[in-house]
Amino acid sequence: MKVFRRILIKVLILAVVICVSGGGAACYQAYRQSTAEYAMNRYLSLLVDNDAEKAFSYVDQSESQKISKTEYQSALDEKRYSLASSTKTEELQKRRDNNGNEYVDYQVQFLDAAGKVDLEETFIVKKQSDLVYGVFDRWKVLSDHCMVKDFVLKVPVGSKVYLNAEKLDASWLQKDGAEPSADSYQIPVLIPGKSSLVIRHAVLQELTDALDATDGSADYVGKMVLKDSAKSECLEMGVKLLRAVYASAAKKKTEDPDELMSACQKAADELIKKQQKVFHAENSEFDSAAISGFAAEYGDVTYGEADGAITMDMTLSYHYLVRQAVTADTDELQEDGTPVQKTETKEKSGDTKAKLTMSYYENAWHITAIDMQVIPK
Repeated sequence: MKVFRRILIKVLILAVVICVSGGGAACYQAYRQSTAEYAMNRYLSLLVDNDAEKAFSYVDQSESQKISKTEYQSALDEKRYSLASSTKTEELQKRRDNNGNEYVDYQVQFLDAAGKVDLEETFIVKKQSDLVYGVFDRWKVLSDHCMVKDFVLKVPVGSKVYLNAEKLDASWLQKDGAEPSADSYQIPVLIPGKSSLVIRHAVLQELTDALDATDGSADYVGKMVLKDSAKSECLEMGVKLLRAVYASAAKKKTEDPDELMSACQKAADELIKKQQKVFHAENSEFDSAAISGFAAEYGDVTYGEADGAITMDMTLSYHYLVRQAVTADTDELQEDGTPVQKTETKEKSGDTKAKLTMSYYENAWHITAIDMQVIPK
């Protein structure tokens, strides 16, 4: 009954306006265009005709997800609706939200010249709060169809991520089934085209990129490299470890500054024992050992499958110098006939390499594996 009364009032007001103002044509046009179906069909026609300027005037701007004219044009360029020859529309449902806003959902097929479906999307038309001439309904299309929904972005775990200068919402992080090596964000809505992306990490170089939302997902876990400061820290730790190993072998007592060996203790202990036998060999007395001239080669960054730790192999090249007092028999004999012994300090030097596996977890670097040869070789 209310609907009938409303229609009747509109018809009466229309008649009055026609009679009084003589603007019959304009009023009739407004009346004809006051349906969701008209707004939908007109909008689709403009999309196929590639008339972004007029199509934008049919886009609703009252929803939380607003879109600028520039963004809208970019979205249409990506969607390429104008390649279609025609459209086929099916009304899905009429509905209201909790605030009383009225919507009509449409399923739209975009067809090529042969009638084949190239694209199929859902469009939503919303009744506007402002009326035409204060009487006739106005409907506009939500910009949702322009957007990429639930875009998945993967970055190295612990990264800070900024999209178009805005930090990503922590609530978008996916917890279920998350890989240890990655923070996986599901971004609810993105405008098609390029978005500016910045990824920052404690030990990885900052990455800046133009994110292509039309791909639906992007994975940057394997695309970031170590900062120079992280390389320097690893080199410093590696040198300290090598010196600690040789000092432990020389003193026959483990020296582990800052617990450098804690993550590779077993391998370090075995190496120290082997080095002790060389430093403290029979018929010799250990004097000193020195290492110098360090140079590092850094391998690719990988991620632990179980714990997500950032891992890298580092090869250290260096020079060594070992002094030992060696006692040996001479050709001279003592009164009792035993050979006279002579002690000489001998030096042995050379170049060697050590391979260390560096792992970053719990906000710190750890040496998790060590592969060294005893010196002198």
